[in-house]
Order: sequence, then C-alpha cells, then structure tokens
Amino acid sequence: MSDTVPTAVPFVPPTRDLDALRAAAQQCRGCDLYKDATQTVFGEGPPDAEVAMVGEQPGDMEDREGRPFVGPAGKLLDRAIAEAGLDRARTYVTNAVFSG
Repeated sequence: MSDTVPTAVPFVPPTRDLDALRAAAQQCRGCDLYKDATQTVFGEGPPDAEVAMVGEQPGDMEDREGRPFVGPAGKLLDRAIAEAGLDRARTYVTNAVFSG
C-alpha cells in the first residue's frame, strides 16, 4: 500500500497571477476531483476587488457553465450582495475547490 498523499504542489505555477493560476487549475491532477468535473470553475470578478466571496465548491450548474455562483446559491449570494449595498460586478467570487 502506498503512503503517497495527493498534492497539487507540482501544478502550482511559478508566478501567482490569476491567468497562471487559472491555467494551472485547468491542468491540475493533484487529486481525483477532476475526474467527475466537466471543466474547471475558476473565480471571476475584478482582481482588485475590495470584497471577495469564497464558497465551498462548484455545484452542478457551475460545472456545466464553468462559472462560479450561477445556481441557486448564486442567486442567494446576489441578493445578499445587493442587500449589503455592494455591486456583484465589483466583487470577486470563487470557490475553495475548483475541481478541474
């Protein structure tokens, strides 16, 4: 039995800009999450956003569309952002898990 622990370390790019991180997430095979996903669901919004919202993981609708928070949780998030007086277009939204 192997004691190897899955890791994404080999996929982390040398530069940490969003384009490099997006490309790395799309190629990552550090765990088995990519096997059930149709595509990577990376974050979206302005890189200089003053507010970032981080969800747990993409749902089925997010996986199909390739965008975060487009399903029921996204509608709830949109209402919460609006009620807080914020603008979704100026908010960076992402998930803790990208499942590439």
